[in-house]
Amino acid sequence: MTKHRCTVRTFTDNGPYFTPTIMQYSAESLERLLFHTRMAMEDGEDIVAVFHDDHCVGLWHNEPDIISDGEGSMVRGQDCYVGYRPGGPNAGWFNSLANSLRK
Repeated sequence: MTKHRCTVRTFTDNGPYFTPTIMQYSAESLERLLFHTRMAMEDGEDIVAVFHDDHCVGLWHNEPDIISDGEGSMVRGQDCYVGYRPGGPNAGWFNSLANSLRK
């Protein structure tokens, strides 16, 4: 039986002046998979994706609400991760994000 390699890959857009940060973490157990996923979300990464071998099986995209600061400006609210799976209603968007995270 072949064992699949599971990795958690993250993407953070660092704005127009710096290159994006892409990180990869190996997860040899469910405990490590959950640990790396949770840490990435606590760090506020823009995208957190789970790969089996080189196939993306799901990802979370950080989609925080934009709220008023009470003084006429809009600011970013709390982090809010929305999960996506391959073959869902946003398959094209999902595939483009997954391809950007492949190494």
